[in-house]
Amino acid sequence: MSEQTLRLDYAFCLSEALGKGHGLELAALKSLQAQVDRAHARLAGQRKEGVLGFWDLPAMPPEDLAAITSEAARLKSLADNLVVLGIGGSALGATAVDMALSGVFRQSLPCKNNGMRLFVADNSDPRMFCSLLGGLDLKRTVFNVVSKSGSTAETMSQFLVVLERLERALGPKEARERIVFTTDPEKGNLRLLASREPFRVLNVPPNVGGRYSVLSAVGLLPLACAGHDVAALLAGAAEMAGRCQKASLLENPAYMFASLAVAMQRAGRNILVMMPYVSDLLGLAQWFAQLWAESLGKAQSLDGKLVNLGQTPVAAVGATDQHSQLQLYMEGPQDKLVCFLTLANYGADLEIPALYPEIDALAYLGGRSMSELIQAEALATAAALASQGRPSLGLRLPRLDAQVMGQLIFLLEAATVAAGAMLEINPLDQPGVELSKHLTYGLMGRSGFAEQKKRLQALDPGARYLI
Repeated sequence: MSEQTLRLDYAFCLSEALGKGHGLELAALKSLQAQVDRAHARLAGQRKEGVLGFWDLPAMPPEDLAAITSEAARLKSLADNLVVLGIGGSALGATAVDMALSGVFRQSLPCKNNGMRLFVADNSDPRMFCSLLGGLDLKRTVFNVVSKSGSTAETMSQFLVVLERLERALGPKEARERIVFTTDPEKGNLRLLASREPFRVLNVPPNVGGRYSVLSAVGLLPLACAGHDVAALLAGAAEMAGRCQKASLLENPAYMFASLAVAMQRAGRNILVMMPYVSDLLGLAQWFAQLWAESLGKAQSLDGKLVNLGQTPVAAVGATDQHSQLQLYMEGPQDKLVCFLTLANYGADLEIPALYPEIDALAYLGGRSMSELIQAEALATAAALASQGRPSLGLRLPRLDAQVMGQLIFLLEAATVAAGAMLEINPLDQPGVELSKHLTYGLMGRSGFAEQKKRLQALDPGARYLI
């Protein structure tokens, strides 16, 4: 295997490193192969049936990719800024990749590769949205509305505000030139609007759910607009897809990630911390939090039994959160599995000057580099946890570019559905989210949701418990 390939390190999940009574014995790990075999058969069947639509995205037909990049080129000819109106899976993936490749300060610095500044407005918070719209020149801004159903309250409220403002500033015709829909190919409110008015539309495959959609037009259009190599992103995902088709636990990184997470969850480790030692991967950790939580937090098993399963994901960043969360991880409850993401080549480095040699606490840093320091901190943190019998996984990235991000995204998506198969729950739906949506519709007066409003009013205790 090439040293330019993402690798999974699971040594600190084994009792050999954690000590007797902690972690898994190697024999116990290998015994998980029987569960993996059942999961592998289930996933193979689902792929054949077309259920796992995300698995086919890396092999996107050239004409589909060309349609996305062509639309990106048109948008770049019109404006300097792209605002994505979307929430959850319609927003987090594009943010994760853009942050990883352009950096956490990307919106304050000159754009790379002749790209646009990418903003993702993923909340109906009026303070945030007013600030964003007030700070942008609408004549130099275009908008991508992302919703498969076209009924997402947060996204559609933003769309209506933006359309009115663009019409006032530029006129109805130009306003519609500056708005692109990404939605279901056949149904939904955005598709309905596009059939009536000249909005441009890109398709989301019906069998690709929002949190698995970053490698579709949902993520690829904004990333292409931002100047990223979306073909390389897909190529990296395709490379990982090949590795994730292997039936052997010891050869398939997605199956190993899923198996260890499930085994640790069954042992009481109900929290999974994603902790990259790269600030630019904070967005990736946040994207993973939705992927893992919404996919695997389920009340019922496939056969209808009440199981209330779920491993709570937490996004952290090293070395920052060594100084905010590590105390809890080291000495708090034995209920966590930590996944460290480390980077072999940061793509930039700084030598630490050898100043104040008479001060021991500073002298040892002189002549070393900042990449050496953060790599040492990552290894030391994992080793410190292991010394207390606390397990961790390691995802080792050779560098941070579009191809490696494609590998990483696909690995985590494949691991998620594999974990769902092992837990015998459905990792593709999200029934628990619907009630909150329906109650919101009721409060806002949407037709057909009056009973939900009454239900919420019945639950409201009023001012009795206000201080």
